[in-house]
Amino acid sequence: MMQLLKSGGLSLHGVFIALAVISMILYAVYYTSKNRYDNNALMYIIPPSIFFGFFGARLMYVTVCDQLYVEAADKWRLTDGGYALFGAAAGVILTVIAFWLITGRRVKLLTLLDTVCAAAPLGIAMGRLGSIFSQDCLGEAVESEQLSFFPVAIFNDFDQSYHLAVFFYESVACVILFFIIMNAEKRTKRAGTASFLFAVVYCGVRAAFESMRTDSMYIGFVRINQVLAILTVIGVFVYISVRLCRVTGFKPAYLIPYAIFTASFVTAFFSEFYMYSGSKVLNTVKIIICCLIMMATAIYTGALYVNRTKKKPEKKKRLPDKTQTFKKAEIADKAK
Repeated sequence: MMQLLKSGGLSLHGVFIALAVISMILYAVYYTSKNRYDNNALMYIIPPSIFFGFFGARLMYVTVCDQLYVEAADKWRLTDGGYALFGAAAGVILTVIAFWLITGRRVKLLTLLDTVCAAAPLGIAMGRLGSIFSQDCLGEAVESEQLSFFPVAIFNDFDQSYHLAVFFYESVACVILFFIIMNAEKRTKRAGTASFLFAVVYCGVRAAFESMRTDSMYIGFVRINQVLAILTVIGVFVYISVRLCRVTGFKPAYLIPYAIFTASFVTAFFSEFYMYSGSKVLNTVKIIICCLIMMATAIYTGALYVNRTKKKPEKKKRLPDKTQTFKKAEIADKAK
């Protein structure tokens, strides 16, 4: 949830959001040039993506947090309330899909999604740093004086105490993800790598960190962003598992990652919904570990699929050695 504007003008958080958008655009342009994609398509996508990204972010926030607004008009007053990152992602993705359909699928959809997903971690990392000024995306209060320092914790003016700087953890994770995607694309050289890794790693990280936040968006007792994140990881894992089975056929060995993924999900599920039944710290650690295992299992399955579908280089036919034939002909000529 991001508060971009304040009554006195543009907030410092808003400046960071603007820098996040600019950094994403610049890297997307560089990405398309590096991979020799169509830059013209990107220029058509950027303006509506910005508009519908902010529109989706605001729409999701005011829909989920409807109880915060008394009058309907206040929902669209940009100085009140905030924005939801998953709503922004939905707005951008739908814009990309709409462009792909309107243009008659002239540009590959996976190429467009890779461009967005390769630039997204950089933008999210930059945008999250703005929470230093808006003081949102924070965790539980820190009671230990030894941990009351940034970047572990940040002072909250609202209750005059230190809270875990969850926004900074997410920002660092996105920077790491940015370089992971760059390295993975160099190794695999396959379309879909950026989209796959962003969906699995970012959503896995977001699901883990969301359990640490004290300002999550709820529908009933459910953290809506956490549910969306974990459903994305599950959806990608199921999709890549089905693709793997179609290529290689089902093998009993595949049951091992399925079992590990399912066990991790069930453990995380009960740790989240029984968070306050025991030690909150222990349950949070369980959720983080389970999310990491789910991410690792999905990545392993994806790597297995890439390895099984890798095109083998064609063997060049070895030409017959005619050296001995030429030598015999030369000796015969000399004998004559």
